[in-house]
Amino acid sequence: MPLAIAATLLASALVLVAMQGGMIFPLLALGVAAFVLLLAVVGVRRGAIATLMAAFATAPMYKGLASSPDAQVTPTDLLFLLGFVLLVPTVITRPLRLPATYLAGIILVFLTGCIGSLVSESVPGSLMALVLWLMVMGGLPIMIAWWRPEPVVVQLLLWSYVAGHMVSTAYAVLDGPTEQGRYGGLATHFNYFAQAGMLTFAIALYLFGRYRGTFGRAVVVGAGLISVYSVLLSGSRAATAVLAVLIIMVPIVERSAALGFVWAMLGALVVVALPLAVDVAGENSSLGRLAGGGGAQYSDQARELGQQEGISRFLDHPLTGSGLIDLFDIHNNYLEVAVGAGVFGLVGYLLVLYTLARPLFGEGPHRRLSYATWGYLGFGATIPSLYDRGIWAPVSLAMLAALWSVNTRRPDESPIPPEDRTGRLAGDRHHLRGSP
Repeated sequence: MPLAIAATLLASALVLVAMQGGMIFPLLALGVAAFVLLLAVVGVRRGAIATLMAAFATAPMYKGLASSPDAQVTPTDLLFLLGFVLLVPTVITRPLRLPATYLAGIILVFLTGCIGSLVSESVPGSLMALVLWLMVMGGLPIMIAWWRPEPVVVQLLLWSYVAGHMVSTAYAVLDGPTEQGRYGGLATHFNYFAQAGMLTFAIALYLFGRYRGTFGRAVVVGAGLISVYSVLLSGSRAATAVLAVLIIMVPIVERSAALGFVWAMLGALVVVALPLAVDVAGENSSLGRLAGGGGAQYSDQARELGQQEGISRFLDHPLTGSGLIDLFDIHNNYLEVAVGAGVFGLVGYLLVLYTLARPLFGEGPHRRLSYATWGYLGFGATIPSLYDRGIWAPVSLAMLAALWSVNTRRPDESPIPPEDRTGRLAGDRHHLRGSP
């Protein structure tokens, strides 16, 4: 009760002070007041979880919610920062353990990124890009590793991301296509809309294994189908190809002959129906652009020119790199890293991705979180997304899967109980069997 009274007084004071500066500040103060009251009612830890859920919900269209597409700081960034700050009292006494490969990769990226920035033509710009990159590739996974959220919280965060993309997809359908015949939703570009759809599908592969009830799985399947539809609407060939690879990976990862047979039959049907699907979807859809329509040739030319320039820049400074500036047109994350931080920076980047991708083929209750990492591995070869919050939000959760191998030597300290090969937790109270 004293906390609630204090929060109310503080919120009232904020409103009164802010009213001196016009309408924007009162609205901002009301938002702060509401948040303070929320913390007073539900507690700091639950407030932190709610804040991070909002961060995940806005991540699929984080640039679209910013004051400008070129803004360095977005509402999603502020939500992540606030959420993790609120978690500090919870995690401060916990030990922080990180996989050795991940730690080595981050250190390599930091050192080579600094060297490349110091020899670049724009030192401040390159250092700013390095900070943003390390904040998402380093900050998010490290905070997840330190926090180690319970399975039910992981699902809440992922459902928030799914819900955010569902809203963006609904907006895309209602708003209609652009002059190019492609859909972008609430994202700032068709490819970023497709990226969120691809990652939502990867998330659905994880969520499907967390439910045993028919209704829960039906909801997950529905979300997965909508995510596929959003990718087709976007016209992104890269996201469509990555979706196909993820689908092919499922029977291999799950080691199921029956599932493999089902996928093979579905694949045969897709091959037979592909010409009809291209005709129905239109030349501006991802299927149509895969067939060469919708101006696909111009995109190919732009990518080819960008990669040629990137290769030339890399060969000029293969060891030190030339800084993380003017990389957007290269359209390939791996080449961007090699250009900006040199060959050793690329090694560090690959070590980080290896750490977050490898658990998919191992054991542990969260191994399927690595589907998102594999999606990023493929999509990043065609789209510039080094410090894209829309990607790193779900990918950072794969750190929980990576931690499983670190903690198995001391099971008494592991925050995650063992599971059978299908992914069902043994005796886990948080395992959901009914509806989400």
